[in-house]
Amino acid sequence: MAQKQIIITDDHAVVRTGLQMILEETSDLTIADEARNGNELLEKLQHRSFDLVILDISMPGRDALDVLKEIKANWPHLPVVIFTMNADEIYAVRMIRAGASAYINKETRPTQIIEVLRTVTTGKKFFTPSQAELLANAVSELSTLSAHTHETLSDREFQIMSMLASGLRKSEIAEKLQLSKNTVGNHRNNILRKMNLSTNSQITRYAIQHGIIQ
Repeated sequence: MAQKQIIITDDHAVVRTGLQMILEETSDLTIADEARNGNELLEKLQHRSFDLVILDISMPGRDALDVLKEIKANWPHLPVVIFTMNADEIYAVRMIRAGASAYINKETRPTQIIEVLRTVTTGKKFFTPSQAELLANAVSELSTLSAHTHETLSDREFQIMSMLASGLRKSEIAEKLQLSKNTVGNHRNNILRKMNLSTNSQITRYAIQHGIIQ
């Protein structure tokens, strides 16, 4: 049986090496290539076929959600597993909605990581029970959402809201997301309007209260 060819995208060499060591214990999965950021990943996908992408959620440069959306637009059947230190599953819902096949924490046991990777290479998705419950709740609440909730934000607005809540300045967000400061400012204005807030400190307080940041 041919091994499933996996590319891992993570800016930390220790993470890439650790996954390589885990998968060396299997006969059906292998790390065929590595990338240090989203742009490098997208470049490699243009020149080689893979069976699975493992994508870190926090990397320098392009945001992981943007990278995921571009992958699904150009390679819709290529499964993507989000690999993260962020245990907050509010992010999982956003990523799964955008097309991720699984969202797993970097502290997950090696045996479960292997189980997840094997599952998604068959074309299936892998949700934890809590992720499945969050997704079900998100669907059932779509028709009754308050006009002042983070669920009304677009994916880009949710990204920027989370970054503002974490204390990043507009210029820092613009640089990280490769946007103009005016564009970030426009998004911030939309966020405040949709959530019925008026300051960044209120955004931070809301994000803490709703488990978006800690």
